Amino acid sequence: MSTEPYLKQDSNPTPLTFQMPTGAIDAHMHVIGPFDRFPLSPKSKYAPFEATWQEQKEILLGKLGFWGFVVVQATCHGTDNRVVVDALEHMEGRAAGVGSVDEDVTMEELRRLDAAGIRGVRFAFLPHIASETTPTEVIQRIAEKIQPLGWHTVLYFLPDTFEIMEPLIRSLPTPVIIDHMGRPDVTVPVEKNPYFQRLLDLGSRRNDIYWKITSPNRYTRSAEPQDWNIALPFAHELVKQFPGNVISGTDRPHPNMNTVILTGKGTPPNKMPNDGDLANFWIWPAAHKDPETLRRILVENPRKLYQFKYR
Repeated sequence: MSTEPYLKQDSNPTPLTFQMPTGAIDAHMHVIGPFDRFPLSPKSKYAPFEATWQEQKEILLGKLGFWGFVVVQATCHGTDNRVVVDALEHMEGRAAGVGSVDEDVTMEELRRLDAAGIRGVRFAFLPHIASETTPTEVIQRIAEKIQPLGWHTVLYFLPDTFEIMEPLIRSLPTPVIIDHMGRPDVTVPVEKNPYFQRLLDLGSRRNDIYWKITSPNRYTRSAEPQDWNIALPFAHELVKQFPGNVISGTDRPHPNMNTVILTGKGTPPNKMPNDGDLANFWIWPAAHKDPETLRRILVENPRKLYQFKYR
């Protein structure tokens, strides 16, 4: 586990400069802790600050104006999905979840998670956040287990693993979400980026591949909003080619920023991005500052994947 100091999420989001659409879903956020009830996994490679469901509700619903959110199991909690289930139980139908399971998970447990509101499973292939990666043949078998429930598979990977990911994505029996746009190198323009072009081609071959246009701070290694513009053409291309399959969110509480962000705001620089900035300078412009496009991304598209208990 890293010995670097971890950063606490900003509790004061910048006010929005646009109208959040009615029914908007933050489709990618995490609930972490409280650690006395939901301890970190002993395999976790990072130790973030707590971000309880109460805090997330206050910030995302109370201050930013989202209607609800999707709780994605953070890798720091391993396959102990209690933290997600607990959040869903308290959100009165305004939350759905993505869990983390291993091959030994039983159908009884999957049905229990389904009843709680979990709608997919996630696998991460990043060495700085996951001490182990799940073999593709195991992911295939887990996907076959969850397919009857109508769940999807979320994959978070970097370009250097695409040779492994591409055939897996083609073969999975569930809908697939590609996390954080597949983490392209945004310094190479869209039209000259061979990796991103292969992602686009892959998306054209399956109508059930979804894209999270999230976390510009991770692509640019900066918490400064003016540095995020370089990543917008990638989001715009996904919105153009797959308008019904793009979702977005804040990634709050942005775990692991100390290993990612080089440039922060202020003096001394704070490497933690502000959630209001992410809404104003990423989510809104990624939708071309068009209310109908924003509604599609934040309201219509997430509801294709997540059956919220309350509308």
